[in-house]
Amino acid sequence: MASASNNTTSCPPKRGQIKAQIFESLAKTVVSAASKVGKAVGKIIGEGGNEGTASSTPPPSPNSSDGNSDVS
Repeated sequence: MASASNNTTSCPPKRGQIKAQIFESLAKTVVSAASKVGKAVGKIIGEGGNEGTASSTPPPSPNSSDGNSDVS
């Protein structure tokens, strides 16, 4: 008797395998795209240095109500 790997007739895939393959492919595509975007943003930020307008934390505003005000 021939083994299943040598069988030339193809059976339909088991239930859920097609969805699993689609989502696996989609996940790989998303990860690849996100990686490319991250590298591009890293290059842009790295080239800009401190001259850019993007700041991780803005300076405190004199009108902010953070609880440290002397006004009652």
